[in-house]
Amino acid sequence: MKKKKDSATKNQKYLAIFLAATMFLSVFVVLVNTNSKTDEEKNTPVPGEGTEEAQIIAFYQVPGKQVQHEFNSLADGLEMSPGGPVNALYVDLQKTEGTPFEMALGSMEMMNNFYGAEVTKRYSANYADGEGFELHQIPEQQIIMPWGAVEYSGYQLLARTNNTYDIWNVVGNPVILGSRQNVESVIDVMEGNATSAHEYDQLLNLASPEDSIYQEVFTNTGFEEVHFAQYYKDLRKLDDGSYSQTTIFQDPEPELTEKITTMQANCSERNVSYEVTSEGNITKLIITADFMSLNNETSLLLA
Repeated sequence: MKKKKDSATKNQKYLAIFLAATMFLSVFVVLVNTNSKTDEEKNTPVPGEGTEEAQIIAFYQVPGKQVQHEFNSLADGLEMSPGGPVNALYVDLQKTEGTPFEMALGSMEMMNNFYGAEVTKRYSANYADGEGFELHQIPEQQIIMPWGAVEYSGYQLLARTNNTYDIWNVVGNPVILGSRQNVESVIDVMEGNATSAHEYDQLLNLASPEDSIYQEVFTNTGFEEVHFAQYYKDLRKLDDGSYSQTTIFQDPEPELTEKITTMQANCSERNVSYEVTSEGNITKLIITADFMSLNNETSLLLA
């Protein structure tokens, strides 16, 4: 029994290292935990507070325009994002089932309780000034009734609290979640009145996101000690149960490229395979291994 417990603890340790290296703080969690009323027992927003049971409305019951945009990749989310995100993440939550990410990727019970419906895909964008927003796919096309609504450019901004906190939704595919200003900024992009994010175009053009569990982009803003200007990263589960992680570095510093070369030279000793290609200011690294070995390799590489 002790051996089994140690193995579980080790898995949790590696998962924590992996998530710390690859994920950023969720906009949704920030909004819910610091900017909304919560139910004391469930710690989730209560849009229908004061009623015995939250009332659900279908999207078609909301008047005005609704969001209609492709939502199958990180690139789709960036097309809806105002310019300037310093990081962004796209997760296909259905593909996390049966993987270590199922428990770790993103407060799903909280999100589902918040909407009264299942969220199957999720995108987050963060900006240098601390602002951000999320996009969520809700196949059931329904949502807990809002407290009220205001119109903006033909869309109904739905208030998620009783005019006390700045949390708003716009329904459609996908649903927008954020402060009123940030939601309006996304609408401006969709309506062609503002420029979408293009900071990561070079990296995205080199990526193959098909079948990815998640995709991420990140810009070095100088607040963290990293040895590259930007990176793109994705992860997919292979048919044999192993995992393949692709990382594309823009303007990697010599310290990073030398470390990749050194670790590639003896990677087989750690039951890991490397595929490295470099051209111009880009270095592309694909690491394939079982989940635990991949997490360990990531922590060694970024240490």
